[in-house]
Amino acid sequence: MTRLNGLSAATAKPGKFRTLLASLGMVSIAATPVVAQALDYRSPDAAPPSWGQFSKLVKYRFEEWMGADEAVANRFRAWLKETGGTANGAPASIVVKVWLNPDGSVEKVSFAPFKDERATSDLRTVLTRGNVGEAPPPEMLQPINLRFSLNLAKD
Repeated sequence: MTRLNGLSAATAKPGKFRTLLASLGMVSIAATPVVAQALDYRSPDAAPPSWGQFSKLVKYRFEEWMGADEAVANRFRAWLKETGGTANGAPASIVVKVWLNPDGSVEKVSFAPFKDERATSDLRTVLTRGNVGEAPPPEMLQPINLRFSLNLAKD
C-alpha cells in the first residue's frame, strides 16, 4: 500500500473521479473536539504524524467509496443533489466518527442522522462496508473524527 506522503489523496488521482469528488464538495479532515473529551483525547497538533497520515488515508477511502458507481452510493449522491439547500436535505457539513478494526476494516461509524432515514442508512452502508487497506498505527486513539462538506453542485 502506498502511503499518502503529505499530498491530498484527491489530487493524486486526476480525471473523472477527481471531478466527481470536487462536485461532491467532500473536503477537509479534522480531528474535531467535542465539548466533553475523554482523558485520552489528543488535539491534532499533539498527535503523532502517522495518525494524521492514516486519517488522510481513511478520508480518501471514504471519498472513493462515496464516489463509487454503485447503487447505494449513487442513490445517496442523488439525494444530496435533489435535496441540497432544502429544509429536509443534508447539512452543509458533517462530522463522521470512525472506529477501525486492527485489519483496517471499518467497525462502525457515527454521525448525526439526516432527516431522511434512507439517506442516513445509505451513508452508513457506504462507509462501513470496506477496508481502508492498512491497519491503524499502533496506539492510535479512536474514534477518528473526520469532517466532510456535503455540498453537491447541481447541473
